[in-house]
Amino acid sequence: MLLIEKVVKLLDDFHFGIFREHVKNLSIRSYYPLALLDVIDRDMEKEQESEKLFKAVYGDEPEGEKDMKKFFQLAHHTFKLTGFLARNYPDYLQNNITRIQHLVNTGRLDAATRLAEMVLDVSGKIEDFDSEMKVLRFLAQREGYLESSKGALSYYERIGELLKLKQIINDINFFVYRKLKDKGKEEVNNVPETLAFFENYKSHQSQVIQLLSRLSICHLLFMFRDASFYTEENFREMESIEEALEKYDYIIFPHLHNIRTKLTFLKLNFSARQLSTEKVLDEATAIIEQSEDDLFWNSFINLPEINSIAIQTSHLVTNYFTSYREDHLEILPDETKTRVRFLKNKCTALLENKMLKEEYVVKYINLTTIYSGLLLLGSKEEIAESYDLLENLLLFYQQVPFHAYIDPIYLNLILAGFCLKDFEKVERSYRRYKKSTTGKVVNPENDLVLHGFYYASKWLETQRDQYVKKLSAVIEQTSGKTNLITTRKLLTDVIQYFEIPVSLALLENN
Repeated sequence: MLLIEKVVKLLDDFHFGIFREHVKNLSIRSYYPLALLDVIDRDMEKEQESEKLFKAVYGDEPEGEKDMKKFFQLAHHTFKLTGFLARNYPDYLQNNITRIQHLVNTGRLDAATRLAEMVLDVSGKIEDFDSEMKVLRFLAQREGYLESSKGALSYYERIGELLKLKQIINDINFFVYRKLKDKGKEEVNNVPETLAFFENYKSHQSQVIQLLSRLSICHLLFMFRDASFYTEENFREMESIEEALEKYDYIIFPHLHNIRTKLTFLKLNFSARQLSTEKVLDEATAIIEQSEDDLFWNSFINLPEINSIAIQTSHLVTNYFTSYREDHLEILPDETKTRVRFLKNKCTALLENKMLKEEYVVKYINLTTIYSGLLLLGSKEEIAESYDLLENLLLFYQQVPFHAYIDPIYLNLILAGFCLKDFEKVERSYRRYKKSTTGKVVNPENDLVLHGFYYASKWLETQRDQYVKKLSAVIEQTSGKTNLITTRKLLTDVIQYFEIPVSLALLENN
């Protein structure tokens, strides 16, 4: 019996209806998967020959091995589409436990056993450990009543293995959240410890454990702001994870786990500085599109949408921040103005969400910071609004631990003060930044830009050579580093516009 055939027989009416509607709503290429679903008999007792299913789907008799290979590829593709159920209804096999119990209670042990074996086959394939354990308990007890201790022991042995797998998943989640709880503290961001913890799981036989551990490494390296996140080796690892997720789309991950969109977010953060504006916007849009299949966002703030806005904003500010110039709005491309206006409207709508402000305080702070970055690309009035917005943020939420967003806040404050030529604001923001980040990890790129604009501000204010030397030292730190190309250009443009006497040779040295 085909695997997809077993799945269709195991689905109750609700899950089958959800699944069929999903397949129906896919592109025109989904005609044959839908046709296959509709010709499979959902009666558990009936098994259909593959040749007859082929004819029912395609309308003709199969003419040989080539036709049957095509049919089996269709069957596998249709089975992979159960990834939609895996992401949104990971317990879709659980109804069969009650079915098994009812068959036993009505004297139909053979039918119950056949159903259990069918569930066992599918649950093992999709790594549904909970359903597999419940079926194994039934089979073990059945063996006991049939006086087969050896059979019962083999089932209980497998249950023990599954319990260990579930414990590992819990350990991974516990480790990640413990690290995230204290992120930003230097003594917590222990990369060797993190890599050592996940080492045994990176090649685990369970795809769920393997992929969770590999993605968690990438996620924590990003959150730790560790330089190894930005290596080509790590990017290849993320691409490998993406390929595995595509291959094993039907695997059951714990409900509410944001697997695919998180990976896309990490990949885009890696490559944002190397991509064209058009490519960045396309990739950022893909994050939202991927999240559309995760129905649980209907009950939560849509984090992929916020991540998408954050990436687009970061890219736009990095590449189009010329707000210190008098002709800024004239040289800003029209398409960029349109994109900034669109993103500001998205931010405004999200910030007005009462649930975001009351139940997602840190995300509210993050989105406010993003919005302030968009304001930095506007008029002098909008730049002043950006500064006041962040000042109020620091005042009203000073008791909230949001270290991960501290350096972007102070960076935006310094950029705003610089554009307004308010050197006192720049000085005050810089001193508060140094105090707030003592003993904590900051984003190296943000730190370089922040120091660059601070030294440029001090030179404009005092004309002292010491600030030229310090600004030159910042430029030197960007030399030859591909991930800092846009940072270097941003600072170089400022230096050249204000004619700060940094060595021309230093500026040209890449």
